Amino acid sequence: MKKIAVFLVAVFASVSLMAQTIEEERAWKMQADTVKSLKHYVGRDNWFIGVQGGANISLSENSRFGKNIDMTKPSFALQVGKYFSPAVGARIQMAYFKQESRANSEAIAAYPQVYGSGNYGFSNFGAYIDGLFNFNNIFGQYKESSRFNVVGILGGGLNHTFGFDDKVKAWNRPASETFAPYKVDTDKGSYVALHAGVQLNYAISQALDLNLEATFNGVDDGYNGTRYDKKWDAFANVMVGLTFHFKDHYGARRFRYTQLDDQALISELTRKIDDERNKKIPEPEPTVEVVVKKEVVQNQVLDMTVSFAIDKYNITDIQKKNVAEAAKYLEEHPDVNLIIIGYADVQTAYPAYNLKLSERRAKAVYNMMVKEFNVDPDRIRTDFKGDTIQPYERKNEWNRVVVFITEPRNKQ
Repeated sequence: MKKIAVFLVAVFASVSLMAQTIEEERAWKMQADTVKSLKHYVGRDNWFIGVQGGANISLSENSRFGKNIDMTKPSFALQVGKYFSPAVGARIQMAYFKQESRANSEAIAAYPQVYGSGNYGFSNFGAYIDGLFNFNNIFGQYKESSRFNVVGILGGGLNHTFGFDDKVKAWNRPASETFAPYKVDTDKGSYVALHAGVQLNYAISQALDLNLEATFNGVDDGYNGTRYDKKWDAFANVMVGLTFHFKDHYGARRFRYTQLDDQALISELTRKIDDERNKKIPEPEPTVEVVVKKEVVQNQVLDMTVSFAIDKYNITDIQKKNVAEAAKYLEEHPDVNLIIIGYADVQTAYPAYNLKLSERRAKAVYNMMVKEFNVDPDRIRTDFKGDTIQPYERKNEWNRVVVFITEPRNKQ
């Protein structure tokens, strides 16, 4: 059981890691001027719950010799899960299957008075951890307006068998000249199962999906009470269901983009920030006064800033001009150095994430100044405040910014 538990945890962790990898790859492919991106989501977002009902048909041992209608029995399932990205998710599915199996044809033909049709029923409870792979969004761009999605399912779990028909007890009696037994182990048992299939989803509303799911289930050969010379038995399952999507921390139920329409809008945002600077400036490092030839050099905030889209730290071409202006300022003022301070807005994500995001923004500006504008790295240093300081109270989104503050240069 410990090995099975480790396997299930590994499946869930692998799906989560795959989701992260896909999103990081997409972020890498974004062009410098891209300002459309998904909102930042946290662990409590994009959860769903669903109910399903349908039918399954046995594909084990002698089932192919029985009538399909007789071998088909009802199925019911409950699923709970979340999507880590529009492309990848995971779920836990708990299902009940009423199932049918069959004795071998030779026994049925030789002793019809004992075996009758040869069919026998039992119950099966399945618990699975599945990865969900939205093919629409893996092979194409996620669209908020899309209603129809094709989702691949791959996972594993346990099938617990119980409730065999009482008639199979008579089949287990000792062999005689007038009787050949067909052994069925009626003891309860749990068996490792593999689970793969496809789900077709149609969004009825923002909260509700209608889905049709078909899966192929591979189970240990002994799950239906009999064993032959093969390792696996199988059954196919088809169900229809409804899925309910819970609200995320933004108040929506599906993934949403955040975007600035064009670069002109980013430029306008920068202009507004610069205008606002006269009303309120960020708290600088403690003022250091150095007397040089009876002149006092003090810290000051430069007029230029570098603005970012939500949850981003890439520098667009428009904002690159402001980095160039800061580099030019250093060249024209040999008596000062610069502190590059990164910020994040308090209404997005959580403090630890925002602190890391503000650090990445500051480092992105630092790297551009050193690598593209040949600024002496000894004349600049970075700092980052996350959302602990919000330099612009008037507009929350203005705080997605890097600010330049001068400090006296200590010449050797």
